[in-house]
Amino acid sequence: MARLITIVLVLAAIAGGAYVFLFKKDDASRTLKGYRKADTPQVAADMLKKAIESREYDMAAFYCTKDFAEQLRRGAKAANELADHLDRCTYQMKERGLIRDEVKAVFFALDPFPKEVQISVGKESGDTAEATLVFTLPVFSGNQPSSGTWNLRPEIMNVFVRSMQFKNNTTVVVKMKKEGEEWKFDFPVDSALQLRVGYLNDKYKNYTNPLEMVTQEVKNDATTRENVTSRLKSLLEQAAKE
Repeated sequence: MARLITIVLVLAAIAGGAYVFLFKKDDASRTLKGYRKADTPQVAADMLKKAIESREYDMAAFYCTKDFAEQLRRGAKAANELADHLDRCTYQMKERGLIRDEVKAVFFALDPFPKEVQISVGKESGDTAEATLVFTLPVFSGNQPSSGTWNLRPEIMNVFVRSMQFKNNTTVVVKMKKEGEEWKFDFPVDSALQLRVGYLNDKYKNYTNPLEMVTQEVKNDATTRENVTSRLKSLLEQAAKE
């Protein structure tokens, strides 16, 4: 009997350790990456901005309420890869003076969560607050880009942000709430967001592959440099058909 009790206690200890490991691992990962627990609305804003700028959508999820956090985590890997390829292609084209206004507009639309964003906090009362996100639009050489028509899928455009409540073209106002000891952004979630994340997960390589191809060609192939906009348009429109 004593032996049986010992075995039960050992198993209970193992189970308890596994529970702590599984549920504390994410917190440990967050801390190692320099993300603090959001004990104030301003800390939540600072940490969300850091995560979005770093394209670490799994870290951004810590600062959002459950339903939106679930979609960020669900699409984190695909969104990170797409955003990274957009950033690298943009850099190579800018370095060579090849990026036209229409490409800037298309790349901005393809960005899952545009990283040029200012986040401010106001109207704090008890366990609620209100935050304002202001996205920075691309700087165009003309007043508006003359892009013609790029036949892209709407499901791939601004995957995480299109369901947000925009006051105008650049500004989102969102409620914040305190859950337990942490403040979180209460972004809305709808079926369209879920469908966009599903499409992103299924099809992101159709977009990252041509972006990588053009990035390398811009660096190494003078012929591509002369026709990079039409090359991008053709490849991305083909991606939208697949």
